[in-house]
Amino acid sequence: MGKDELRGQRALIADALKNASPGRLQATLDGTIGDAQAFCWGALRQYDRHNEPTSFTSPRDYGLHHADLHYLLIGAQEAVSHAERVEQILRAMGRHQELPPNPDIRRLLLQMRNLLAEHRDERVLYWRLTGEHTPHVAAIYEGLGMPAIRGSIDSYEYGTEVLGGMLSLRDLRAELLGLSDELGRLADQYRGTGQPAPPAPPVNW
Repeated sequence: MGKDELRGQRALIADALKNASPGRLQATLDGTIGDAQAFCWGALRQYDRHNEPTSFTSPRDYGLHHADLHYLLIGAQEAVSHAERVEQILRAMGRHQELPPNPDIRRLLLQMRNLLAEHRDERVLYWRLTGEHTPHVAAIYEGLGMPAIRGSIDSYEYGTEVLGGMLSLRDLRAELLGLSDELGRLADQYRGTGQPAPPAPPVNW
């Protein structure tokens, strides 16, 4: 999705939030909380899979460990993105609430997802062909005040709980557990309140 299209989509959403009835907002909040919970639970499960003891005796062991980390970063970012939509709906309802993760973890997660998971195939292909990193990879590290990557970005994934010296997976897990708890409280608060709400349209892909 291009930047112009993304801006247009966000403007449409802002207008829809402004014009939605209270009942529609509550029904939308209910569904969005459920989405955020699903991705949060999925990311926490991926954390457990990534941390499962393994002997690393075969290429398959390394491959699965590698893939589990990518799925963790992608799932965690999806959980955070959906939590941000929950916050957005709550603001439209006149309630301001900040959910976990904290801003620093959110920023670092997005950067690490972008670096290690989003379009990774293209950036790694370029590195293998040229021995150099793409400007995007270099810009991420420069923007964070980190030293330039030496060698493949793959080396920044294995054998450490702190990815690239930036994002602690243990801290990320703690924030996701906090997010899961907060979403559960919101679900209890906004579901079954006895207030009539029109059903949100079903999501069909």
